[in-house]
Amino acid sequence: MKNVLGRIIAASLITGIALTGSQMAASAGELPAGADRIAILQDGTLSAKEGSLFSSWTTLQGDVQKFEVAGNLVGALNTDGTLHVKEGSLGATWTEQARNVKDFRLSSNRIAVLRTDGTLAVKEGVFGAFVEQAASVTDFEVTNNRVGIVTTDGKAHVKQGDLYSAWTQQASGVKDLELTGTRVAVLRTDGTAAVKDGLTGAFVEQASGVGDLELSGDRIGVVSDGGEALVKEGLFGAWSQQASNVKHLELAGDRVAVLFTDGTAAVKAGSQSFVNQASGVQQIGLAAPSA
Repeated sequence: MKNVLGRIIAASLITGIALTGSQMAASAGELPAGADRIAILQDGTLSAKEGSLFSSWTTLQGDVQKFEVAGNLVGALNTDGTLHVKEGSLGATWTEQARNVKDFRLSSNRIAVLRTDGTLAVKEGVFGAFVEQAASVTDFEVTNNRVGIVTTDGKAHVKQGDLYSAWTQQASGVKDLELTGTRVAVLRTDGTAAVKDGLTGAFVEQASGVGDLELSGDRIGVVSDGGEALVKEGLFGAWSQQASNVKHLELAGDRVAVLFTDGTAAVKAGSQSFVNQASGVQQIGLAAPSA
């Protein structure tokens, strides 16, 4: 590859960072039991586990087209456009949130819904009231103190504080936006990715040829157009190659999850090896206690 990611990957291989093989062996040790969760979607069925990477799966719901996990919330968007969210244990009761939903996001205390008409609304808590946010929205993210949107004209805006705060424009030519409580990341339509601290800081270019972009805490993760997954610590840290033949990457706490192009999902904790979780997977999600 002649783009930035290609040079990063080559450097990683030279320094011995890269892992061998297109998929890693399942040889990691267990994590202590806790609130860390993994969820997967297989043929419309949503399942989740918590604690160890080797815990058993709990089936949560069928007829699901998309899900989210964050903190102790689990959300499921059914094929008819109805959104349900449960709070607490994996066996908790589902509560209907909205209908005519195209997409949604969760933080540990907020629920955001993008309706089929392109309007976005956000609420605090499972039983709170939705507050209208914007129209003509194509992409969006939510944290406990931020809401971010990309509008149909490719402009990214973020608000910080309560749900009635003013928007601050971040960038133009954006197709995907990622947020943490302190960082803003944009994936532009030309495939370049940039990240900054704060709403008014300057963006730091990260890579080109990017197909997927993720943030979690101080970590930044990308998947190249060629299927290489890389993660770094900090805006100026060095990239560490995680896996090849990757379709999607997820980060939460000290965990990294990859969904391979063959539908296999694997997760690792810290510097340990990946542990295969399931095959035939359409989506994988992670949640950490601090999510």
